[in-house]
Amino acid sequence: MQASLNEFIARGYEKASINKILKTANMSKGSFYYHFKNKEDLYFHLIHTLIEKKQTFLSTAMTAEDFSTDIFSIFKTQIRLGMQFAAEYPDINRFANSFIKEKGNDIYDSALEKYNFENNDQMNQLIEASYQNGEFREGVPISFIKRIIGFLFTHLGEITDTSKPEHIEEEMNDFIDFLKSGLSSKK
Repeated sequence: MQASLNEFIARGYEKASINKILKTANMSKGSFYYHFKNKEDLYFHLIHTLIEKKQTFLSTAMTAEDFSTDIFSIFKTQIRLGMQFAAEYPDINRFANSFIKEKGNDIYDSALEKYNFENNDQMNQLIEASYQNGEFREGVPISFIKRIIGFLFTHLGEITDTSKPEHIEEEMNDFIDFLKSGLSSKK
């Protein structure tokens, strides 16, 4: 996994070489193809593994007290913890940044379709609980709220400037404030 992570970071998806990954990992082609259908399958497996690692980190780091606040504060806590995760796992952060550079390539679109927040059960449960608690403006259908929040979080890398890491958390918090001003029931 580390060999594939390094190769995709260094060369991007299209230029990444399975042969180089196998050589670095001291793995045979037969063994590789026993586990993965092709390079795309490996790439998606890597994305899935990294998402799970981050979700585990967040679920461990967030407390019951964090979840006792409104959804917008929860989002900000998740962003803060996400920045902590990026600092603790720099290779994963570099991979995430290399993934954003894939925009415009088929693999980027395929990955966004497969791994998006619109179909994220945890996100939808959080939105539903917040909706039931009256945290969203009256008259805005929950289906719209799920779609808009899911879409925006899925495309967050496209609407925030990730070239300046020291400003990412601030930009993301501005994004949450923007969501809150449009969706919150509290003025």
